[in-house]
Amino acid sequence: MKALYIFLVLIMMTPVVSYSADVYDEPTSSKYIKQAETNYKKVVKVKNPWRDTKKIIKSAKKAHKKEDYKKSITLAKKALNEANMALEQYEKQKDNYRFLD
Repeated sequence: MKALYIFLVLIMMTPVVSYSADVYDEPTSSKYIKQAETNYKKVVKVKNPWRDTKKIIKSAKKAHKKEDYKKSITLAKKALNEANMALEQYEKQKDNYRFLD
C-alpha cells in the first residue's frame, strides 16, 4: 500500500507534457502577423500604443519574407501579446485622467 501511495505521488508530481507542438509555417506566420496588426490598430485608435510593438511587427514581417517562420511567429506572438496588454491597460485606465493627450 505504501508503494502505491509513493507511485501516485510521483505520477502527480511529474510535469504534464504538451503533445501539441507549435507549427512554424507560412499560414501560421501570416495569421499571427495579421492578428498583431489588427490589435495594434485598435490600440492606436484609442491612443495607447506601446513603444516597441510596431517595431516588433515590422521585424516579424521581415522574418516572414526571409521565410524564417519560427522567428516570425515568435515575434508576431510577442507583438500580439503587447497589443493585447495595451488594450487591457487602456480598458483599466480609460476613466482616469490623462494629461498627455
